[in-house]
Amino acid sequence: MHEVHLMGQVVKAVSQALREANGAKPSVVRLKVSALSHLLDHDPSQLQTAFDVASHGTAAAGAALDIVTVPVEGTCRRCGVKSQVRQIDAACEACGSHDLDIVPGPEVVVHDVTVTE
Repeated sequence: MHEVHLMGQVVKAVSQALREANGAKPSVVRLKVSALSHLLDHDPSQLQTAFDVASHGTAAAGAALDIVTVPVEGTCRRCGVKSQVRQIDAACEACGSHDLDIVPGPEVVVHDVTVTE
């Protein structure tokens, strides 16, 4: 259920952008999703379904989702090396420690919307 709520927020952002595009119809909504997001545990078709439910009857209805996974930054507490973290149980690339300080960031960002006029 959390996915439908989150996709509802995505639909709000897309609908607002579309109001400024004078009737353009979205064909693709590209989302940047944190590599540590639980959303990536789901099959992409499940996220598309959640988006379809949330966008039903809105200007965003009918758009396809394109999900781009983005790493987050982490710093090893043992050796201080900064690296890109791409999974929850990541280890430091330099020393192998799993004691990483993760820099928090947004879970999902609407990166762009491809429209047809």
